[in-house]
Amino acid sequence: MTRSSSVRAVVISLRPLGENNSSVTLLTESEGIISAALYGGPKSRMRSLVSPWNSGTVWLYTDSRGVKITDFDVRSYHTSFGTSLFKIYAASLAAEIIIKTKCGGSAGRAFTLFSGFLDGLDLVTDDQGRLGLVRFLWRYLEILGIRPEAAECGRCGNPFGKINFSGSAVSYYNAVENCFTCGSCTGDSEKSGFVFPLKKSAMEYLHAASALPPAEVRKMTVDEEGYSQMRNLVFFLCENSIGSKLNSMETGRGIL
Repeated sequence: MTRSSSVRAVVISLRPLGENNSSVTLLTESEGIISAALYGGPKSRMRSLVSPWNSGTVWLYTDSRGVKITDFDVRSYHTSFGTSLFKIYAASLAAEIIIKTKCGGSAGRAFTLFSGFLDGLDLVTDDQGRLGLVRFLWRYLEILGIRPEAAECGRCGNPFGKINFSGSAVSYYNAVENCFTCGSCTGDSEKSGFVFPLKKSAMEYLHAASALPPAEVRKMTVDEEGYSQMRNLVFFLCENSIGSKLNSMETGRGIL
């Protein structure tokens, strides 16, 4: 049985297939992660179109031998990635998480979130992109169903915005209970153990990323300490959900 089809897709990676061909990994809107063959040498028109991080509509031909790419209407080239090592690593990390979690069981939501992340990343500086990566990972954790509630203490239920705390830590993430707890509910032994402290501005940012439209969250800023706290937390949650180290995170240490 043979069939032709088209689908919105993002090119994630290519690897050699024979002498002149490539095996292409695509994130598609309807089917999630798929592999397809791309035929043609380095000078072929399709080879220049089917490049990592390009997105648009891809035409596929399926028969008993597998899936072949026959055409690609590129809508976004993400040209700034070619001059930014951070953007390449950030896109690679996001793609690796999506692949290893199989789109969180929701190809459409994963595709929309990832496409928006790449488009936004292409338009901003590396410093702005770092917060964008935190937002992407935080929102993807919701697709995975493991994102902790950032609005209130997981033990007493009091909203963080109405609790008056002194010191740099307004909340602690408890990995055992997968929740944030306020200072009053977090014992001294826990504070010195396996928890992540987050200052007030970091908690406010995570809550905003959970509840507000992306355009509003992009206007918010967080200082370096708050950013580092959020980055360490979302990196931990992603690796913990997968149960193994992430290659992009390891090779990109010091860049991400």
